[in-house]
Amino acid sequence: MATKAHKAFVLVEMLMVIGLIALMAGAAMISFGAMWGNLRFKRQAEQLVAALQMAQNAAAESDRRYAVVLDFSEQAYVLREFETLDLQMPDPQEAIIQTVHFTGALTLDYVLYDDLEDTRDAENVTEARFLAGKSGWQYGGKIALLDEDGRPWTIVVHRFAKPVELFEGDVEIFLPQYRENVPF
Repeated sequence: MATKAHKAFVLVEMLMVIGLIALMAGAAMISFGAMWGNLRFKRQAEQLVAALQMAQNAAAESDRRYAVVLDFSEQAYVLREFETLDLQMPDPQEAIIQTVHFTGALTLDYVLYDDLEDTRDAENVTEARFLAGKSGWQYGGKIALLDEDGRPWTIVVHRFAKPVELFEGDVEIFLPQYRENVPF
């Protein structure tokens, strides 16, 4: 027969085991929540990279131009197709292929084009455009993103045929060189 002291000891042991299990479950929930947020960010960032790459590939294979318009105020992007290469026409015919709104997992921060035009420098800038034609992008540059924790990420759009890339951190981009600066 168990004594009162033995019963109390077993009760304390059970409470300690339950407490440890609760502590490990709480740590796992926090870790899982952080992992889930990172997966949502990566999925949305990769969706934007895929839209940019699709625009580049489709423009290279056709006589049409494509635009990926980033909307900072709406935290969204629109993928558009133009029926003509001449965007200076009074009313170019266009088709909206895709419109995507980002959740809180991804925030569009700014765009820096490879001609050093920076959306952070201009007042009331609500959008940035990347236009793809048969020979590549009109301008290359980088799209700066922030994840849920405020960490920077960068999508690099190369002006010519190189694929669009996603990098962790705020990376530098290569700027076009003038002919007199290239030694060969």
